[in-house]
Order: sequence, then structure tokens, then C-alpha cells
Amino acid sequence: MNQRELWISIEHDLARARQVLPDSVLTHEAISQYHEFLGHNELELACDALERYANEHPVPNDFWIALRDAAMKMNLSDHAARYEKRISN
Repeated sequence: MNQRELWISIEHDLARARQVLPDSVLTHEAISQYHEFLGHNELELACDALERYANEHPVPNDFWIALRDAAMKMNLSDHAARYEKRISN
């Protein structure tokens, strides 16, 4: 997979995580930041923003699975391990 394909795949994973959240969260600060970071290709920061939201609100396992997938592709092993623990609980 080339760099462009990897980037698109990570963006897709982050979008999967965002899509399981209700539309009503669009005004939440962390979700606004997620969109801003995504627009600037700051994928790790976008991932962190989604995690911040989820640390304050209940989210389904599919959310954590999508974040874990993105973190693994970005070689963020600490992030991926945190998300894996959330999936297992």
C-alpha cells in the first residue's frame, strides 16, 4: 500500500468511528476539532479528538474497533493498546 492509499485508509477508519456517533454530537468541541484536524490532514490529532469525546460519552464497540484500526495503521501502538482494552471490556 502506498502512502496515499494508507492515508485514505486511515481517514476511512476515522470516518467509521465518527459515523457510529449520533449527528447531535456535531456541536461538541471534540467533534468540531476532529473535523478541523481532518481537514488539515492531522490524522493523529483527529484520532485523539474522537478519543476525547468517547472518554466522556458512551460509544459502541464499533467506535473503538475503528479507532484501533486507524491507530495500528499510524503505528500508534500505545493508542491501539488503549483501544483494544476498551473493546475487550
